[in-house]
Amino acid sequence: MRRSLMTLILAAAMPVAAIAQDAGGQAAGSQAAGGPGAKPALYTADQANAGAAVYAQSCAACHGSQLEGVAAPALKGPAFGDMANAQSLTADALLDVIVNTMPQSDPGSLKPEEFAAVTAYILQQNNYPAGTVALTKDEPGLKDAKITP
Repeated sequence: MRRSLMTLILAAAMPVAAIAQDAGGQAAGSQAAGGPGAKPALYTADQANAGAAVYAQSCAACHGSQLEGVAAPALKGPAFGDMANAQSLTADALLDVIVNTMPQSDPGSLKPEEFAAVTAYILQQNNYPAGTVALTKDEPGLKDAKITP
């Protein structure tokens, strides 16, 4: 039941769009972290560290201290990977869902930089590398960065 609710939320929040890729296989506009197929660097290490603190305070009660899912869906691991693949989830769509629906008890109550930091933390926990540019809603690579845990 929990997973199907998140699936519905994500389906409603995500526009249908093709993932643009450059000739090297990287998502257009992303900071390359390696060769083709490598996960892009979409956040800074400091941002993810700040996101860990926000996550512990505002998200862990429902999503679990290890993002394993408790009363809400997992945000890493096989269950999250299955949902992300089924929804063709992008980093932009993930940020939108978080901004528009979280925390469940008070949606939209965090500051924009806190929402971005939590998203950075989730990406970090899904083995995305840190980069030199902080994740923001306007970051060009977010729309093209498909979530692949």
